Amino acid sequence: MATSRFTMRVLATLTLWAGFGLTASAQLPALTVDKAFEAQPRQPGVTVPTPAADQIGRYRVEAIPDPKTPGANMGYVVRDPDNRPVRQFVSYDGKSFNIIAFYVNGQEAYREVYPPKPTDPYQFRWLGPNGGKWGLDRDRDGKVDEWAVISPEEASQELLQAVLTKDAKRLDALLPTKENLESLGLPPADVKQIQDRAVKAAQKLTEAADKLKLSPAAQWVHLELGPPQTTASDAFGGRDDKMVHRNGTVLIQDGKETKFLQTGELILVGRSWKVIDGPTAGPAGPDMVAGQSGNGPQITPEIQHLVAQLDELDKMAPALVGPVAMAEYYTKRAAILEQIVQKLPADKQSDWARLLIDSLAAAAEGGKADNPAHLRLKQLRDTFIARGAGEPLGPYVSFRLLVAENGIALANEKNVQAVQEKWRTGLEAFINAHPKSEDAGEAVLRLAMAYDFLGKEGEPKAKTWCDYLIKNYPQHHHVAKAAGIVRRLECEGKPFELQGTVLTTGQPFAAAQLAGKAVVVFYWASWSSTLAEDAKKLKDLAATYGPKGLEIVTVCLDDDAKTAAQTLQGAPLPGTHLHVKGGLDGSPLATGYGITVVPHIIVAGKDGKVVNRNAQITTLEDDVKRLTQ
Repeated sequence: MATSRFTMRVLATLTLWAGFGLTASAQLPALTVDKAFEAQPRQPGVTVPTPAADQIGRYRVEAIPDPKTPGANMGYVVRDPDNRPVRQFVSYDGKSFNIIAFYVNGQEAYREVYPPKPTDPYQFRWLGPNGGKWGLDRDRDGKVDEWAVISPEEASQELLQAVLTKDAKRLDALLPTKENLESLGLPPADVKQIQDRAVKAAQKLTEAADKLKLSPAAQWVHLELGPPQTTASDAFGGRDDKMVHRNGTVLIQDGKETKFLQTGELILVGRSWKVIDGPTAGPAGPDMVAGQSGNGPQITPEIQHLVAQLDELDKMAPALVGPVAMAEYYTKRAAILEQIVQKLPADKQSDWARLLIDSLAAAAEGGKADNPAHLRLKQLRDTFIARGAGEPLGPYVSFRLLVAENGIALANEKNVQAVQEKWRTGLEAFINAHPKSEDAGEAVLRLAMAYDFLGKEGEPKAKTWCDYLIKNYPQHHHVAKAAGIVRRLECEGKPFELQGTVLTTGQPFAAAQLAGKAVVVFYWASWSSTLAEDAKKLKDLAATYGPKGLEIVTVCLDDDAKTAAQTLQGAPLPGTHLHVKGGLDGSPLATGYGITVVPHIIVAGKDGKVVNRNAQITTLEDDVKRLTQ
């Protein structure tokens, strides 16, 4: 019988773990269906099916052959009457089951992993319909000590459960460790400050539990967050961007009562959102409004049923595909947000109005000019601008209207040059009208990029606006990108500098390693529509001119290294492949030369100096031929 895809994947990639208490010698003992269903998730709240006693006879067990030992097994799969897996047991040490996987409707929904070495932690993973969190149990007591992966929503759910049970250990698993914070490259003073705040979290947990007095039936309904605040890594000399949510509001249904819990500040470490301050009972106060301090919108009793509707709608979003479906989704979202804003007093509307504006802008961009969302966005722009310079929502809606109208024009107008000219004019007018707005820095970078796209004609103004951003918004997270654009525009005739990590080996790379070689540097990402064709052309160039001294370096600007590796399997680019986390917006490989679109090609000669900073794939062979003669 064929080994399942899951088994082959864990064979290749997972740490070897053991447990469950079934012991074997050289050959695992037979596993009966009855014994298999004795295995139940150790973590609470995991939903997996277990058949009734009178139905177990309809299930069957398949052995998983050990590919290294003919005639031996490495585990078992339990299948339902429709041949779908419901349980899987995998052994790597030949003694115990190291991985136990649970399935819902044939899809893996939860996994427990147990190490043979007593010094290694247990692992618990929620998958498929159960979410995506991944916990580590270092002391092997069955409770998660640290979350390696957890979303803000799942972190808030864990926080609520910690409050419900006054479980300090459950809270500790959500707090950042010193090693977590140092992994971001935060300055020591910042690490200490965050740790000092986290020390107080346990006391806040107790206070929140005593104040809320939740019953065991209390249920998590929704988490409302404002947009995260990001500090670029190069702003503090770190290894990764600092991304935080200043606060989140958890909506709780406790019988007929609606209650609220504040998460306090959350910080992203790797793929795990960590709690810093600990929970606080009650709705967000006036001093905790996102528009003022970056915290989540306030949820009050009169809007809780609408917030619940919003939560249900948002759960559908990941399954939507295509601009039409997304436009319909944002239209429905805007309709709910309109009701929320109308039910709130003026002093509590701001954050919800921002969410409404964002949804309207997304819906408007998916249609034609003067569609209902577009018209409503214009109305809001006029309303908030009329309130005067002290109203921050005026610039906020104006910028999003500008972006949406540009998207509409690009999708529906044939004269692209006229569309781009209007875009540049609109951006400059916005910057002049709202130089101190929160979106001014973003507008300046987009204006610089718009002139950069013009080519030689637009370069002087591109540099002017980049310099403007650097001078007038020195703390903005786009400053490094602006400096990189200027560097690229001035790089011809200068030594090409590039440092990164080799995707396949993790080894460091520097352009100096290619001394004496002509070099083509190809910036790409998985979403590039021409990638397969470009890969073929680059492969031909490498075959023809590699023996004459050509080296090809490709730079992937996907955020995720796994995506980069998978893409290379389908589009086998030649040469050395570099990747550093951060993507097109945040990777130092993109900011170094201000790369704003892919593909982009830079060519350097054998002397290491740039000869073409904007090479085209169609004429690239001409450049290479001259450099390798």
